[in-house]
Order: sequence, then structure tokens, then C-alpha cells
Amino acid sequence: MPVGETPLENSVQRGSVASEPNLPPPLYNRIRELFSRGFRIDWGNTLFISITHLVFLIGTPLAYWYAPEGMWKIMLAWTILHMLVGCLSTTVYAHRLIAHGAAKNVSWPVHILFGFIGQVFAIQGSVRRWAAMHTVHHGVDKSGKHHLDPYSATWFNSTWRNFLWSHMLTYFFWHPDHEAIDKAFSAKSSPALMWQEKLYLPLLVLLNFLLPMAVGYWVAGLTGALCLQVAAVGGFILAQHNTWTVNSITHLWGSDRAAISSARNNYIWMGPLGEGNHHADHHDHGQDYRNGFG
Repeated sequence: MPVGETPLENSVQRGSVASEPNLPPPLYNRIRELFSRGFRIDWGNTLFISITHLVFLIGTPLAYWYAPEGMWKIMLAWTILHMLVGCLSTTVYAHRLIAHGAAKNVSWPVHILFGFIGQVFAIQGSVRRWAAMHTVHHGVDKSGKHHLDPYSATWFNSTWRNFLWSHMLTYFFWHPDHEAIDKAFSAKSSPALMWQEKLYLPLLVLLNFLLPMAVGYWVAGLTGALCLQVAAVGGFILAQHNTWTVNSITHLWGSDRAAISSARNNYIWMGPLGEGNHHADHHDHGQDYRNGFG
């Protein structure tokens, strides 16, 4: 029987995820059950995310401790700017403009600034892939095929598993191919998006690794290069968690649940960087460009 067409065979206890209104029944008890449904570990993503998070957690205090005099100001400024550019490029450009078509036409300068530079700073995959997967995420509200949602916060029968999956673990897996995903990719095939996808990996290496190391070396030699590289890693990790927080927290906790979706409005992650106070309305009216208009 296809995944997502029936609830779990075992009954769901009062107070569990599926007992809340407007939520589809959970599909899995344990994350390991995904392997029997065609999911498999994406070792490239898993290693990259794991290593960069270790660099961030361990390297940041060491970098600030051993940084040359005054270098900490440059490091902090780089991290904040990197994070802000990445966050805004994801929420304003990849999300509103590309995934939801909030504007009929997007000019090449906007594509270059936010797509070829900003979205690469965020390291969340090509704009085309990001927008296609987000389109599928919204599509399940109308189709009812919740087993297709790439970062669903309703798949499991416990809140903490739903949080872990929607926030981060989904990116550790290859997801099974499906017609809905293929259609979403085909719909995002403008020349700008196709070129951004082709250039994504070399731009990722250039902007997130070679550029900060070159600037750091110019400022303070080898130590400066290593310090500024750690600062850049901190910038894109913060940008990633900003997006992941929207996928997880704003779909799990808050008030005013949407009419047809599993999303909520909340003030946990406010403002345009996280778009936390919009999701219930946004899932019902995806093309509306306003943040929290309800």
C-alpha cells in the first residue's frame, strides 16, 4: 500500500501529533522505517553538514582566542553579513520570488545578486532545487499526499522526531523520486535558474571558502585566513538554521493554525529572516508577498 494513504496501524494516544486538528495521521513510528520506503543516506550532505557544524562549534572559540589583535571585529562582521545576505536571499528571493512567483518578472541583476551570490552564501542547494522542493512542500496541502512533503513536520508520531526530521535530518537523506518532484523541477527551468544550478558548486567553493581565506590571508596571513574561514562557516550555518527553523518550529508550535495546512503563525522566529509570523496564512495563500498579513 502506498506510503501516506493510510495511518499507522497502531492507535495514536491522546495528546500525540495526530490528535490535533487539521493534521494528517503520522506515517511512521521510527526514522529507521524510512529505509524500507526507498530513502537512503546522502553521505555527501551528511558529511558536509556534520564537518561544518563541528568546525563551527569547535573552531569558533579557538579562532576568536587565537585571532590576531583586532581580527575579531572583522570575523564578527563577516559572520553577520554572510548570515544576513544568505537569509534574505533565501526568504525574499528563493522563497517568495522563485518558489511562489510573488513577482511576474525577476530581472537578471536580482538573479545575480540574490541567486548567484546570496543563495550560494546560504548553502542550501541550487535555487532551482530549493524552489522545486518547496513547491512540493506546499502542494501536499491541496493534494493530501503528505508522504511527498520533503520536510514534513507531521510524518512521525512524536513531536521530537518531527522536529529533528523537518529541521535537519531530511537533508541527510536521498528522497525517492516521484512525478510531483519531477514536475516541480520542470516548472523551474528559466535560463537564470538553469545557469545558477550549473555554476552552483564552483560558486559555493569560491564564495564560502576561497574568498574568506584570501581576504583573511591578505589581512593577517595564514592565521587570519583560518580565522575568517571559521567566521564564514558560522555565517552559512546560521543562515541554514534560520531556514530550517521555519521548516520545523513554525510548523510545530504557535497559534492560529492554517485552514488547510499543518502550519502555524508564531512569534518564535520573527521577521523577514525567518518568516515565522506568517506560515498559517502563507500556506493558505502562498503567492501573497506579505509577511504575516493575517
